[in-house]
Amino acid sequence: MPDRGEEVKIEIPEKFNLAEIIVDGSAEKFRKKDALICVGSKELGIEEEKLTFEELKIMTDSVAASFQREGMCYDDRVLLVLPDSIDFYLAFYAVMKLGAIPIPVNTYLEAEDYHYYLEDSRARYAVVFSGYEQAVKACERSEYLKNVFDERDLRKMAERKVEDFTPLRLSRDSMAFWLYSSGTTGLPKGVVHLQHDPVVVCETIHKLVYRINEKDVCYSISKLFFSYGLASCGFGSLYFGATTILDPDRPDVSRALRIIQEREPTVLFTVPSFYARLVKEDAPENHSLRLAVSGGEPLPESIWYSFKEKYGVEIVEHIGSTEALYAFIGHYPGKVRPGYTGVVMPGWEAKLVDNEGNEIEGDGIGKLLVKGDSIAAFYWEKHEKTKNTFLGEWYDTGDTFMREGKYYRHYGRADDLIKTRGLWVSPVRVENALLKHPAVMECAVVQGFNENGLEVVACYAILDEGFENEIVSELRTFLREQGLKGFEIPEKWIFVKDLPRTATGKIQRYKLRLIEREMVKA
Repeated sequence: MPDRGEEVKIEIPEKFNLAEIIVDGSAEKFRKKDALICVGSKELGIEEEKLTFEELKIMTDSVAASFQREGMCYDDRVLLVLPDSIDFYLAFYAVMKLGAIPIPVNTYLEAEDYHYYLEDSRARYAVVFSGYEQAVKACERSEYLKNVFDERDLRKMAERKVEDFTPLRLSRDSMAFWLYSSGTTGLPKGVVHLQHDPVVVCETIHKLVYRINEKDVCYSISKLFFSYGLASCGFGSLYFGATTILDPDRPDVSRALRIIQEREPTVLFTVPSFYARLVKEDAPENHSLRLAVSGGEPLPESIWYSFKEKYGVEIVEHIGSTEALYAFIGHYPGKVRPGYTGVVMPGWEAKLVDNEGNEIEGDGIGKLLVKGDSIAAFYWEKHEKTKNTFLGEWYDTGDTFMREGKYYRHYGRADDLIKTRGLWVSPVRVENALLKHPAVMECAVVQGFNENGLEVVACYAILDEGFENEIVSELRTFLREQGLKGFEIPEKWIFVKDLPRTATGKIQRYKLRLIEREMVKA
């Protein structure tokens, strides 16, 4: 039998507009309260700015009316290349009020990447920050775009007051927005989410697990173009009347620490690699954090303990995906078991299956399938991939987990598992053990090959300052002391200055595997 999370009954209207609930509904309840606080950016020329819930509604109404006059209408795809700023919210929700489909994408890419998004989505409109030259360049050669707007256009539109704009009400199952997958395993895929999906996320994990409320100040270091950032602070915080802090700049530890101290967020959202950088620095003398949430990839146990010691706050880990929109496995605050990913979240069901698709009963290791109401409808124009991933009501996460009672432990992507000497190795298990050693800042363990072309465990590692490459023997001994078996200990060690990553911070292990295969061919 599948594991079931806490049961939740959610009443969702048959017809509504998501912006009507997130923006307009919150404006009625929290009118003069600060909804958004943008800390500004000297580099991007963005001023510090605040917006109340009422002002957000008025401005999105005005922008939506202007977009409508420009010819934008329901079902039009609209590419958004905007920093984490008030402009992002104006564009995202104004587009949505028309029944058009916002598609926020990574802001740190090259022109060819944006060209791919434009051609793949056949976007009719784009809203692009004027300082993002690569995105601007891509828009100039798109054959589908009808018009392109920037942040200056948005502000002019916002000044044209309208009496009261009525959002277009669509089916609860209409397309609401797309997110492109982060591309850890190849070209990004357009993940299509429906109107009811964010409501489900808010009424389950945000309400029952994190208990977000109007007294909270939420700060997501993970950007809004990433499903984790969008679900946390793009709609999750607004839904409950919490104030959201926005930082348009690239994630930076010194800047984040200053924001934590000066802006006093109560809830922090970021990824394990950023927590690893935070614990290397002194914690702010005074902070207001009540909750620190980790997502995107597994959180090493050592980082959990270091953060708890420095901040006096436990990190609440979860794992989700762009396809699920948010978390399906995670922890409840106060019930965290470090080293485990967590339990099945409210409104979700989960099961482990073997290589033949048979369900694994009781404790064991297998591929995780989950079922919940925020799962995407399909991949845009990727029929075969859709069929292989969305299996009726079940979504194949592609992740391998070990189940112990009600708790799950992440073992890595199914295609990340390593074979050596005829035995399978979990890269996550090896990485977590290595990260307990003070010399290792970050690492990625992948399928490698020795000089004879034989399969071995390969470790790509970033060493902390003061440690040299000659530390291999010490690391091997340390892993044995951590309880790893001989075949699990890396045979091949490569020390690097950085690791390939997606824009959301996930390590792209497939690129390291490609390097290994190219070495064998050579």
